[in-house]
Amino acid sequence: MDEPIISTRGLGCQTGDRYLIKNIKLDIEEKSRWIVLGMNGCGKTTLLSILAGYQDYTHGTITYRGTDYRDLNIIELRKKMGLISNSFFDRVYQNESVLDLVLSGLSGTLGMEEEYIHAGHVRKLKRLLEKVGLENRMDASYGWLSKGERQNILILRALLAQPEIMVLDEPMTGLDVVSKHKMMRFVHSMAQEHNHTILYVTHHFEEISPDLFDNCLLMRRGQVYKAGPVSEIINSEVIGEFFQKPVQIDRNKSGYYHLSFK
Repeated sequence: MDEPIISTRGLGCQTGDRYLIKNIKLDIEEKSRWIVLGMNGCGKTTLLSILAGYQDYTHGTITYRGTDYRDLNIIELRKKMGLISNSFFDRVYQNESVLDLVLSGLSGTLGMEEEYIHAGHVRKLKRLLEKVGLENRMDASYGWLSKGERQNILILRALLAQPEIMVLDEPMTGLDVVSKHKMMRFVHSMAQEHNHTILYVTHHFEEISPDLFDNCLLMRRGQVYKAGPVSEIINSEVIGEFFQKPVQIDRNKSGYYHLSFK
């Protein structure tokens, strides 16, 4: 078996007396597509931020292609991780321009110094903004953008560096119907190309299809509750035990899951 692209052992993040995540053991194979499920506050965003290189950890180890994160250039590592997370970036960005924010993905930093902004980068960004109908937003402040516009900007930021791993943290949250449709088309295109390893966090079973995702990670209270193939995890028995309530898991005509409580 090939070596996992990312592997964690005993991974933890402690702040004061509290563990945000604890004892995470996970092997993520290259080009696998993971769905990550859990209640609010269970550590999903913390885990993804750590894996993407934007948050430090206090316990355990993480390796990327067999090399420990501590031995890697974290800036270079971030370029391989396409992080799309409103909950993370909304805490970091507010008054930064779309230009600076998107181009920072090329440098693996959270800011972009003017001397590193090249005319070629600006031209490429303009073309990308035109494709998503945001050509008049290049100089706008991130904090003034709508939820859907922010998601599009974060997608551009992630894709500009041509990452190996796409990390999507609840990408549908707060989007209107049209924006949700566009986001789902984006996820479909990534899954069909088979070029990216995908980590996708959601609360909503109607976003999950075994045609899109092959593995599932269930998190509870900062720890792994269960991890494995989607077909073994997303069923009435396992999800009922996870929620500690009787549930019924079905699939609709499009192949997406539907959760109902009995």
